Amino acid sequence: MSVWSWLRRWFPALRTEFVPIFYDEAYRLPLTGIENTVGVEPRGVDFTAWYLLEKHVVRPADVYRPRPVSYAELSRVHDAAYLESLGRPETLARIYAVDPSEVPVDTLLSNVRLVCGGTLGAARLAFGRRGPVVNMAGGFHHAAPGRGGGFCAVNDIAVALASLQADGYEGHTVVLDLDAHPPDGTAECLAGNPKVWIGSLSGSDWGALPEGVDETRVPDGISDDGYLALLEALLSRMPKADLAFVIAGGDVLAGDRFGRVGLSVQGVRRRDQLIADALRGVPSVWLPGGGYHADSWKLFAGTVLVLSGMGGRLIKERYDPLSARYRRISRLLMREGTPLDDITITLEDLEGSLGLGGDPQPRVLGYYTAQSLEYALFRYGLLWQVERLGYSRPRVEVGSTGAGDRIKVLGRAGGQEHLLVDVVVERRTIADEPYFFVNWLSLRHPRARFSERRPQLPGQEVPGLGLAREATEMFVLMARRLALAGVAFRPMWYHLAVVAKARFRFVDPARQGRFEALMRDLAPLPLLEATRAVADGRVVLDGEPYRWEPADMVLRLEPQPLDTDAIAAERERCHFTVEPRR
Repeated sequence: MSVWSWLRRWFPALRTEFVPIFYDEAYRLPLTGIENTVGVEPRGVDFTAWYLLEKHVVRPADVYRPRPVSYAELSRVHDAAYLESLGRPETLARIYAVDPSEVPVDTLLSNVRLVCGGTLGAARLAFGRRGPVVNMAGGFHHAAPGRGGGFCAVNDIAVALASLQADGYEGHTVVLDLDAHPPDGTAECLAGNPKVWIGSLSGSDWGALPEGVDETRVPDGISDDGYLALLEALLSRMPKADLAFVIAGGDVLAGDRFGRVGLSVQGVRRRDQLIADALRGVPSVWLPGGGYHADSWKLFAGTVLVLSGMGGRLIKERYDPLSARYRRISRLLMREGTPLDDITITLEDLEGSLGLGGDPQPRVLGYYTAQSLEYALFRYGLLWQVERLGYSRPRVEVGSTGAGDRIKVLGRAGGQEHLLVDVVVERRTIADEPYFFVNWLSLRHPRARFSERRPQLPGQEVPGLGLAREATEMFVLMARRLALAGVAFRPMWYHLAVVAKARFRFVDPARQGRFEALMRDLAPLPLLEATRAVADGRVVLDGEPYRWEPADMVLRLEPQPLDTDAIAAERERCHFTVEPRR
């Protein structure tokens, strides 16, 4: 590699060209339970885009906002009866493996049409560039003319190609599908088109595909080298193209919930580099396809790095795009001098202190007013996410209870106002340090209902909003603003501690050790079954039913060394068993 190539790879400002991306915040799926029940990270598209922008791989000027495709454009590919059926929540619920009560039909269909518009817009832009353009979502290859499935409601590649052909495009097109699953819907949509070639490597056999599809079934858990050899063979058979669509599937990663291919991160980078080299000078549209792993977003970020000439740049293992974005927004708010930073005495406060007016304006922990919190929730995008779920006119109330200061977020739906977020917080000293202590947190989606797909967990009254990670980041920023040691809470159920374990630790080393032993011994069980077993008293320790031990867990802003010896000793001492249901 030349010195100039090395400099361009590691210092983006020296590059002469950036890869355009199509992206919109509305690409996020408005399905609150899909993360825990199905394994789809609804924030994945955002994570990838945020990383690329924060690391200057992509400039704001390179981000294109798509326009949604019309129903006329969809009807060039999909049957009228099928398109009509998409207006029913039951149809969309089957496609996305959720309960119909979770589906905000208009918002979800707007999402689907917008992503399709991104694929079409990327294709049109690719012709002008004679090179790659990225759509940050898309690759809906399981959608056929008269059906959807596998999280694919409409086929964006087929719709884009049909629109281009309606505009006069008559060239040869290749579709390279490197998702872990076969392109059954795309093959059906494009069957009989002599100017389209579909090449695919997949880790599943879903039956025969239409004639003309070059499909290779790769062995389960294939090595990087073995996979790349099959890819090179596929590329050698690929005909010359005037336009290419590439599904750079993220479900080929080892450990993916639904993919069985098993590549390493480095293997996926090598895959993308091979394809980029083979398509050099060809207008191409790159799409993420599927991905059901916590690191799937990193794979498509790596794809864009490859296309940008920075394929050697690594993404730090512990990099959290949500934390990074929230910190950046917090810094912007501080520079703006927004209401979030307004701690001056108001007229209401002054009148109250002099006995001239009503009660002083309530402040959470003596700092945050209802208006400042509502503005912060607006800036962080949380109110908009609530509105996408069907709750209009969200607002914030603050007050006090015997257990601390209370924050409520309310929104209207079905002619009434609903409680959506209910939080009680206080300052509390733990191990001689002050913490932002969360006494109570309830994230509520009352329009949704529990079902076999989304069963009720202990302690739940209604399904959740799917915003627990965002809430945690807000608490971290609030603790930092108040100069506290960190965030703390006391999990009353096993599953709450499991969800929090990535960032929180029990204060008592022995309690942490027992928790780690419990997770180890319950690992064969699904989380729902495990937490119910603990709640029902069917988990046994030392011959006695084990009662869940609510104890303080903390997330320190400045990490300290753990007493690993004490944790390990208790972990090895404890062995849990589960009794069958009576």
